[in-house]
Parts: sequence; C-alpha cells; structure tokens
Amino acid sequence: MISMLRNLVGVSIFLCAASASAAAMTVHLDQAERTGAGGPDARWIMSLAGEIDAAAPARVTAALARTGPAGVEVYLDSTGGDLLAGMEIGQLLRQARANTHVGRYMTARNDQIAGAGPGVCYSACSLAFLGGVYRYVGAGSQYGVHRVSRASGPAAGDLDTGQIVSAGIARYIRGMGVGQGLLDLLVQQGEHGIYLLSEAEMKALNVVNNGRQPADWSVEITDGGEFLRGMQDTEYGRGKIAFLCDQNKILMFTFDQVGDKAASLATGSWVHSLLLDDGTMALPDPDSMVADNGELQTFFTLTAEQAGRIAASRSVGHAMRAARDAPAFVSFKVEIPAAAAQKVRAFINHCMAALP
Repeated sequence: MISMLRNLVGVSIFLCAASASAAAMTVHLDQAERTGAGGPDARWIMSLAGEIDAAAPARVTAALARTGPAGVEVYLDSTGGDLLAGMEIGQLLRQARANTHVGRYMTARNDQIAGAGPGVCYSACSLAFLGGVYRYVGAGSQYGVHRVSRASGPAAGDLDTGQIVSAGIARYIRGMGVGQGLLDLLVQQGEHGIYLLSEAEMKALNVVNNGRQPADWSVEITDGGEFLRGMQDTEYGRGKIAFLCDQNKILMFTFDQVGDKAASLATGSWVHSLLLDDGTMALPDPDSMVADNGELQTFFTLTAEQAGRIAASRSVGHAMRAARDAPAFVSFKVEIPAAAAQKVRAFINHCMAALP
C-alpha cells in the first residue's frame, strides 16, 4: 500500500516539525531485558531517533533481520519526516510484532543503569508509532500530529494529491486498529503547528493501549447451554474467563496462559481471589485446577454475592497467591468496557435469578 501511494503521489510528502538541517534517523539495536539481565531470550531494544528520511525503512528492516523470536521493544524520539517512510516503518514494526514507546532508551554504561527517558514523537513519527502491537507514551513524553505538506512547497494538483494521501493515511490508521478521530486531528491542525494529544485522547482513540488489546465479550451456545466468555490479549499473554448457569449454580472458569509453569502450578497450594476493578474478593478453593498445553484452567462455584460484585464491576479477573496477603504470583484481568457492560450484567443477573 505504501509503495503504491508513493508511485501515485510522485513527490516527497513531509510530516515534520524539525528544521531542514535535522539529522537523518539513526537506528540502534541492543539486546537487554527491561530488568537489565541479559541472556539468549532477552528482548531486543531498538532506538529510532532523528528525522525519518526515505531510506530509514531500509535501515529498520536490516535491524529487524537481526532479531529473533524473543521480541522487540522500539523507542521512538523523532519530530517527524517523510510521511510514507513513517507509515512503512509502522508496517515493518507490526509485521515484527514489536511494541512501541515514545522516549529515548539509554543503554547501561559503566555505573549508569539502562532505562528510558522522555522523548517526542511528532508528525510522521506519530504514524510509525502506531505499528506497535502494544503502545506506550511514558511520563514526560509527547505525541503530536499536524497536517501534511510537500517538501517542495505548493504545486498544481495539490488537492488531488491531498485526497490520495488522506485516503492512504485513513486506511493505514484503520489497519492499525486506531480510531479515525486521529485523522481528524491531523487534518484540522495547521502545517506548522503541532497538536499534542492528551493522555485521555490517546486512550480514547487507542493510540496507546498500555499493553492491553480491547477486551472481547460474547455469549456462546454449546450443548450444555449458554455461557458468557470474556477474553483479552495483553503483552504478557491472553486472559480468558467464562461464566455458566448450571441448574442452581453459577460457575466461573478461568484460563491463564502461563507456559511451561502450568503443570507445577496446577498441583500447588494457592490462595485464590477475584480481581474486581482495583480491589479483590476472596474465592474458595477451586472445584478443579488443571494444566492443558501451557494453559492453567481453574473452575469455581460462585456465591450470589460474588456474582453480584462481578456484574457491577468494570473489570474481572483471577489471582493466585502463596498466602492471602502475599503478592499475586499468577493473575490476569479482563476489562468490561461500556459497550459490553449491559451484556455482562444481563447474563449474570439472569443466572442469579435462578439461584434458590
């Protein structure tokens, strides 16, 4: 799609708040976990800094070729540059299943500890950033957009070119799972000003997801009847929870991806809790807990009080601890967005109405 746009437009389209003398984008790659510990399975850290030039996607491609299955955390600090190159970088990052951060990553040197500091991501960089599967804008960092302009200044046919480019940006934003309201902000802002999105705007448009994809809630039908299923993918795996009305009982099933720890966890002695919004509620011992292909499957019978609290919550999950006051050893949470809240309440309330 990007190469077709470049052929159709035939000119350099810039989204940049930098001066003409800004340095071309540098691509730096390190292998280091966030904890600072190394190892063969450590995630790669890629730093993209400076103006996005037309050759930047080729440098990013070369860097990505060095990474393996462990994954890539990409830190962007750029005032913009070539629009189409920015979108091409975004597509490359999405294909690599990379995560993106606005900021500058500092590698460990001498007594200095590795870590991220504030950065900016404006204009063309704002589109490259959307390629991350999980996207973060850290404290002190800025994410901003503004209208497209030609590198060579106004020319005949700019209206047609603008329409083609806008359509391409709209398709790109939609493909990245981001709200089309971002394009509205981009178009409304002038060529020379930057519109800085607030944290609330970035969350509402799904520009940032802070490690959590949107939750999915559905009512499924099986031979045993209807059940309510909630599922949410996060940076750390998929959490899944289901509820079933079974005669005079409300059953809850939790499914947590824990990998090769599943078998040992299933035989351990644990204290279980419901995670409800920002609080917890004690659960009894599960009716059963089994491991299946790296997934820990736990089954509980709920009380009416527990079911009622779930129906009134904005998120629900399951935590396992070594003791009641210990930190959670294994946990996940599935959000209940406003669009799904009525479905969840109706199903749980229907189950509760059948209780003796």
